[in-house]
Amino acid sequence: MKSYIFILVFFTSTFNIFAQDRPTLRKSSTPPQAKQPDTAAPSNEDEDLKQAIQSSGGSEQLIMDNLDKFLAKYPNSKRKDEIEQELFKLATKLQNRNRAIVYGERVLVSDDGNIEILTAMVTNLRARKGEGDLAKALGYSDRLVKSLEDIFATRTKPMKVSPALWERQKGNAFAAIYLLRGQTHNDLGNLEKAEADLLKSYKQSPMAASVAVLAGIAEKRKNTEQALEYYAQAFVRSMDSEEGVDRADIRQKLGQLYVQKNNSEKGLGDLVMKTYDSIVKDDAAKLAKLEPPSLNEGVTDPMKYRLTKLSGGEVKLADYKGKVIVANFWATWCGPCREEMPMLERAMLKYKDDKDVVFLAINTDEDRNYVDPYVKGQKVKLPVVYANDLDVLYRINSIPTTMVFNREGQISYRQSGFGAGSDFVGMISDRIEAAKKK
Repeated sequence: MKSYIFILVFFTSTFNIFAQDRPTLRKSSTPPQAKQPDTAAPSNEDEDLKQAIQSSGGSEQLIMDNLDKFLAKYPNSKRKDEIEQELFKLATKLQNRNRAIVYGERVLVSDDGNIEILTAMVTNLRARKGEGDLAKALGYSDRLVKSLEDIFATRTKPMKVSPALWERQKGNAFAAIYLLRGQTHNDLGNLEKAEADLLKSYKQSPMAASVAVLAGIAEKRKNTEQALEYYAQAFVRSMDSEEGVDRADIRQKLGQLYVQKNNSEKGLGDLVMKTYDSIVKDDAAKLAKLEPPSLNEGVTDPMKYRLTKLSGGEVKLADYKGKVIVANFWATWCGPCREEMPMLERAMLKYKDDKDVVFLAINTDEDRNYVDPYVKGQKVKLPVVYANDLDVLYRINSIPTTMVFNREGQISYRQSGFGAGSDFVGMISDRIEAAKKK
């Protein structure tokens, strides 16, 4: 049960990808009808369901027993799907593995891609190990992989989620299900298929659990060097992990195999430290590919921040020293920004012949994939650059935010939010003229 809980948390804690796809309780596809006055007497079924719940006295075990009896009496109940979902949850909470398997199988008849229940079924069947259980677990794990693939095939990245975070979330989800299927193949003795899934899992998101099983497979094959390498990785990974793996067991296996090969533990610490250094280096390189370091890392002067143009070139606010800069921080998802931009463009048109005034639309989107299509679709005329964390330095907490810099690069005016209904062009013109004099 502990591993089941970890796996669910692992791929849903930071990104609830599944709840958005499936309701917890399946809803009827029948169109809603106009509500009629409730004049009819309640049916026997309704009364029996009410009695089943009330007579439990709040005991979850009795609720489960009573609901089970209710479904035996009313196998075609209009509340059947809802009740079976609840029975599965109760059995899981009470750690009644056998009943959780029974109820899980019932729910999957009508909800065959339910991620939570498929995960529980694989975990419970692997733990029970009854006749045919592992074969069933493998079938459910195949469905689990297919269900997750279907979800991501139709799911686009949320606008406010960075590409790096999106890739990590997908990696975590697939790592968890490949781990489950790999463990099931290993239980069945399908070592090649187990190894393939576990390597996929470790590649997606390196977990101690996956590499520990890989170590065991290498040991079965008498590949001592490979097993030692995997056990060392599993031990290092387990030091900074909430997977629930047995670190002491991994340490024991690592030590025993090392002594078997080298007759003592001398040098084992060096192996662990070497593995640690390698893991830190590899993780840093992987993260850098997903999320390159900021162009302005270590820069504290906002005038020296490098802002990237849509075309790929760069500018700095310092490039415009001696001029008045009107900087507007905006984002594609911001409705008020869409209203304000035409007003900024009218102000820019007013100053088109004034070489001492510069306008910049500084984009703050985490996902830049949306920016260029937005600019083209809205026919944005303002010069657009990416903030590259300048918004963080200036603590821009409200979008849009408009700032006017004087000729010395000092902030002459700052407005957070969009003042709808005001004479924006007149107001910003007054601020520009005031900044010219400073």
